[in-house]
Amino acid sequence: MEPSLPGIHLACAGRVAVIRINGRAAVERARDFDAAVRQMAAQGVREVHLALAGCPLLDSTFSGTLAGLAEASHDGKPLVQFVLHDARARIVDGLANLEVLPLLRVAPEGEPLPLDAPMHALPSGVASREDIGRFCLDAHENLGRLSQANESRFADLRRMLGEELARGGGLGPGQAKGTGEPTATPAAP
Repeated sequence: MEPSLPGIHLACAGRVAVIRINGRAAVERARDFDAAVRQMAAQGVREVHLALAGCPLLDSTFSGTLAGLAEASHDGKPLVQFVLHDARARIVDGLANLEVLPLLRVAPEGEPLPLDAPMHALPSGVASREDIGRFCLDAHENLGRLSQANESRFADLRRMLGEELARGGGLGPGQAKGTGEPTATPAAP
């Protein structure tokens, strides 16, 4: 059975945005998430609050995407600052293990979201096999830059993705090599 795509909803006002993720935050929607955050940043958003009460986990591709966005800069300043709300211990521990957590802020329990605005669903895009493979590779390279442990942990995955891309391929449905989980085709912006 094909896993259902997580529901990603967002709202923004001025320099602040809220993104609510229900379901697994995984390779299937990492491209959509990346494109949405970059578009909001281009429109002046500088703080992105991730509402994660309904999200059971962030896979390595989504975590690498988050790391890449958190490290990105514009005019010498961070592109956006991420704040995690209601993140499960499994998510916080996973981000800490991958060295992504220092790039983020975890809101204290009970801290309200800064916006109470209507949220809109983030549509799913379509991507080629090559685009999917390249995006997955980039996300894992982001993680590798964070620590030697990540560099070693994802070396085989990055090598396999690089070889597949060199042959003119990429990932198709159910082929997220090295993630340990079957996947649906990720969406494009």
